[in-house]
Amino acid sequence: MNLAERYCYPEDYEEKSRLALETALRAVPAYRGWSARDPGPGAPVDERYAAMPKLTKRMMREAFPDGLVPEGRDAAAALASGEIEYTFTSGTTEEKVVNLWDQGWWNRSEEASWKLNAHTAALPYPARKAELAGAQNIGIACEEDLPTDHRVVGRTLYLNEKTNLLQWQPRHLERMARELEEFRPEVLEANPSLLARLAFWSLDGGRELYRPPVIIFTYEFASKIHLAAIRKAFPSSAFVSSFGSTETGFVLEQCEGGLLHQNTAYCRVDFQPLKERYGGPELGRILVTTFGNPWNSIVRFDTGDLVRLHRGTCRCGRALGLIADAVEGRTGNATFTADGGLVTTKALDDRLSLIPGLRDYSLAQSAPGVCELLVKAENPKEAAERARGELASLYGRNGEFTVRAVPDLLPGPSFKYRRTYADFKFNQEELFA
Repeated sequence: MNLAERYCYPEDYEEKSRLALETALRAVPAYRGWSARDPGPGAPVDERYAAMPKLTKRMMREAFPDGLVPEGRDAAAALASGEIEYTFTSGTTEEKVVNLWDQGWWNRSEEASWKLNAHTAALPYPARKAELAGAQNIGIACEEDLPTDHRVVGRTLYLNEKTNLLQWQPRHLERMARELEEFRPEVLEANPSLLARLAFWSLDGGRELYRPPVIIFTYEFASKIHLAAIRKAFPSSAFVSSFGSTETGFVLEQCEGGLLHQNTAYCRVDFQPLKERYGGPELGRILVTTFGNPWNSIVRFDTGDLVRLHRGTCRCGRALGLIADAVEGRTGNATFTADGGLVTTKALDDRLSLIPGLRDYSLAQSAPGVCELLVKAENPKEAAERARGELASLYGRNGEFTVRAVPDLLPGPSFKYRRTYADFKFNQEELFA
């Protein structure tokens, strides 16, 4: 799909795209085999990108440690001096990847993304921030309870030091509430599922929480069920969804109008639609190329996520770059109707969020249309009965549905939830046009 026919781009976007591609083909070891596909410098930049394969996590692992570093740069010396460091992705649906981490580039990418939302744009950068995420992904990990001052680094308070949600006790939620009130961050950045646990705790106990000016959701798919609970607990906070990855930095930022805008200063986005029977051409995957990262050359990286494009303009007035309605979940977490149609995590979430009192869920498929749904709900019997009807409407009346109420649902080792998944193999590449 030619995005240039639908969206507008900055004047320097084409030149940045050309420079990123030519640097990769000329000076980055991992891309040496790609040159044969290049139609040449005289061809349009979009045509050249379309001719390239996609970069996968498997390819990145094979290229480690120096394969994505431009020639002439000494990664070993930069690691020794502290200019860069190693960082690990969470590995929710694939093996973990080790990346070379340039904190300065990451900060510049984040700062640029904040300009795409009126609420974050009004804040100083860096802002006083509290983080609620898995400690193995971000922050400080410790099996013992750490005092507050041991979890503050610069202007950031890390609310959680645990690597397993089973370690959370009521005292930890009480501590989070107290520390938010005392630290009074300008931004609370969180896994939505983790923040929902704090929200449900506060609502159940009638405990009022400090309301930061901005709450940024990142790290995982945000369920409407959890967003509704967080809205009740933080009624005056502005909500912002931020999409990106360890490899690519900040790619899309939600504006105050609710749409996602491309961070064009720091990345290029190419779009590959799904086949029409699976939801295309408006739904597809994005391939991200980063701009200006001196240590990590990322070209057409498959983030693994399905994005729904927006038609028309946005009421916020921002007109540059790709505009998306939503990130609908990961391709690897797709499930299928009885007749083979694709169902995104968001499509299921939209249905289940209509069930009163539902607090969490997890759906697994053993075959297309054959679903086992686990639900956590205030009224388990009523929620389970309603859920069966929603599954039948979405996956087909001739499907097979098992619904079980459970006392709790826990995230995987990465501290992220995989809410939907097929327990059988399917060829992801065959889904795309």
